[in-house]
Amino acid sequence: MKVVQICLIVLTRFILSSVFLASAVGKIFHWQETEHDLIIVLSDWQNYASFSESFSNFFGALTPWTSILLLFGILMELGGGLLVLLGIREKLGAGLLLLFMIPATVLCHQFWFIDGSAREIQTVMFLKNLAIMGGLIMVMIHGAQASPREGGMSPLSMG
Repeated sequence: MKVVQICLIVLTRFILSSVFLASAVGKIFHWQETEHDLIIVLSDWQNYASFSESFSNFFGALTPWTSILLLFGILMELGGGLLVLLGIREKLGAGLLLLFMIPATVLCHQFWFIDGSAREIQTVMFLKNLAIMGGLIMVMIHGAQASPREGGMSPLSMG
């Protein structure tokens, strides 16, 4: 049973981290395209926030910083993804990924502003990200190791 538990933990770490690592690598290889997409997202939010001059100005002020924001996001995805994958300080890695996911989800999957089939797609993407965030929170609480550690339990030995 211990071998199965270890295999499942390793598989879980791989599955959970793979989306972030693949995303980060994709952003690196398609930097200009990703930066352009981020500018569009910030511009959209600037328009959506037209009800408040402060919010609108905030998103407008972020636009010149897209390269820095993109770099910061990639570093969080790579760093957090590798920590979770390797099981080294996986709680910290999950925290980094969660800190990345919250603003990325709200900014990029704003289904409440759109209509039609695009709304359905963005709603599903938003909910998918919430599910991933739930998994990250579980890792932050219980860790992602195959054996109990001092002061904690392995995720599969609860109960």
